[in-house]
Amino acid sequence: MNAGPLRRLRDGLSVAQIGLAVVGVAQAGGVSLPSLALFAVLMVVAWRRTLPEAPSVGASRAWTLLVFVALVATLARAVLRAEFLDAGVDFLLLLAVQRTFNRQRAREHAQLLLLGALMMVVGSVINTEPTFPLLLAGYLLVATMALLTNTLMGEGERLGTRVMARLEHEGHRRRRSLWRASAGVATLAGVGALLTFLLFPRWGVGVFLRGQLPGEVRSGFSDEVQLGGFGTIKTDATVVMRIRPDHDPGTTRPTWHLRGSSFDRYEGGRWEHGADAIRGPLRVVYGRHSVTDDNHPRLVRPGRSLQLQGRAIPGYAGAVEVHRASVILEDIGADLLFVPSPTVAVKVQARGALESRARPIGGRNHEIRVNKMPGPLQYRAVWRTTEPSRAELAAMGNPPQDPELATYLQRSQGLSPAVGELARRLTADAPDRLSRVQAIMQHLARFEYTLEQRSSARVEAGADPLEGFLFDTQAGHCEYYATALAVLLREVNVPTRIVNGYYGAHLNKVGGFFAVRQADAHSWVEVHFGDLGWVTFDPTPPSGRIAGDDAAWWPAATELLDAMRNTYLEYVIDYDLSKQLAILEQLGLRDRGHQPRGAGRWILVGVIAIGAGLWLGRRWRRRRRDQARPETVLLQRVLQRLAAKGHATAPDDTPHAIASRVRASGAVVADDLDRFLRGYEALRFGPAQDEAALTRLRSQADAVLQQLQS
Repeated sequence: MNAGPLRRLRDGLSVAQIGLAVVGVAQAGGVSLPSLALFAVLMVVAWRRTLPEAPSVGASRAWTLLVFVALVATLARAVLRAEFLDAGVDFLLLLAVQRTFNRQRAREHAQLLLLGALMMVVGSVINTEPTFPLLLAGYLLVATMALLTNTLMGEGERLGTRVMARLEHEGHRRRRSLWRASAGVATLAGVGALLTFLLFPRWGVGVFLRGQLPGEVRSGFSDEVQLGGFGTIKTDATVVMRIRPDHDPGTTRPTWHLRGSSFDRYEGGRWEHGADAIRGPLRVVYGRHSVTDDNHPRLVRPGRSLQLQGRAIPGYAGAVEVHRASVILEDIGADLLFVPSPTVAVKVQARGALESRARPIGGRNHEIRVNKMPGPLQYRAVWRTTEPSRAELAAMGNPPQDPELATYLQRSQGLSPAVGELARRLTADAPDRLSRVQAIMQHLARFEYTLEQRSSARVEAGADPLEGFLFDTQAGHCEYYATALAVLLREVNVPTRIVNGYYGAHLNKVGGFFAVRQADAHSWVEVHFGDLGWVTFDPTPPSGRIAGDDAAWWPAATELLDAMRNTYLEYVIDYDLSKQLAILEQLGLRDRGHQPRGAGRWILVGVIAIGAGLWLGRRWRRRRRDQARPETVLLQRVLQRLAAKGHATAPDDTPHAIASRVRASGAVVADDLDRFLRGYEALRFGPAQDEAALTRLRSQADAVLQQLQS
């Protein structure tokens, strides 16, 4: 079918607004890469396809059948696999493709606009990127322009071919005016949305899905971990959590061991949760979920004191003192809460109806897991200020073996006897448990830290990867160091387990918080010391613990962008009633007693007055601009003289209606007036200004005025 300039513009705008909406969803991970690629290919084919005048009956039936089958598949996928969002988005993409293939009439374009609006709603629910407001602004402008052009084309379809041709010509000629009108409408819509957002806060982020949907589980935090996984993420500068401690860490690089998952069974280069691993249910202590040891919570409230503290442990002077911090954890696809060691307690800070259902759960090996909806989570973390000192550990000597710790002494069946011989040789002169730990750590300190997976003939022949690290390469990253320490200590009857989490944090001076990156992922070991419990030992060289510090290619820019994202999350995505009241107080619209203030009312009146003044000024400028046109000035002179002679006109009278009414009255000026009004229409709404036509119009106006005067 023939496509005029306005029709081509409408097609481009319809596809563009769908594209912007899909980008808003894809940016948040709401559409799979295969679906996105297939959608893009089909949209290009539909765009380049020559449209027939009307869709054929066979094609319409085929599309109807395809949509019906897709609808059934979508419902089945949503119910059976619980993929509600993915299934719904894929179905909307299919409908958009179907409408684009058959976009002959205005109603198909209206349906494309509706599909784009639905996709944009989905994007606004799940997209937490700071660039989304810019994307939304572009969408509002394009969608508004698409709506205006489609309305014009719809009127042309209704009124016939001649009117359509005229509309195509006029619409294309005045496209700049249409863009200005669209920008004005989009601006008003944006301001209205902003005011609605500020004055009517959401319940909280938990009302909907928030943040990027979880993809694959990060290395080290699944139910089992293959030795060597952390080496693949040491160059990833993605921020996974932000921490605001209540105390001053006193350094730009805290030495926190942020505890996440913990494993007790090693076999064939893989760490797993053993069936007999100690399970640590959490106990609620004054609104906080406390880690327990032998069913005793680590967090206590002594006497009538309002201050919570750690449970006292004989021989451990620092057990009572605790630190606290607020943590915002991004969704990394793992149901873990990360807390510095020694972990004491957590408290989820719900910011919505669904987030309030999130409950910390005690897992194996003192893991803290959480059942929650997808999206970031905010919580309070409590941990002991210090670990037991070396003197306190030495005082424990060789603690008696608890039968419940047997799983932490289990030896790997796939290791050669050489591993045990090495452990016994290294600890031959170690009289107590602490000495054995130190002896093996001193041996590992001579190894080389590297992210490279160096080959070993022993491992290629089928030996355990740990043996290649201990006897051949003597080079590796944190997982190898931690595994070596844990396995060697077990060979000399020391209970151990491995812990995966993050080490340290980076001070973001712009945002005033500490950021933890994916590159800070780390492994270390916990050794059991009788009544003192599990104690952290990190055999990785200090330089290796901070090997991920160089992951950010431009640290200053990274800090700024992360601070912007954190501010966006805090004040836009997490905007709620408390933040609304704080903003109103800053604007002077409320005082701290939550009563309206007189100054606030005057500010509101001032804002309304400024808005009204801008609107009236724009109307006045537009009227002056219209009046400045010479043909418009001539028309007003003629109409004023007509009114003086008893031929009054209304503001909405068309030139044709005026000429007909004057002719019906029998006035002799009817012929001259008709010629003048037709000349006015041709000049006012013609393709371009013509000086000869304007001169002719002046003559026609003079003729009419002379007739009226006589």
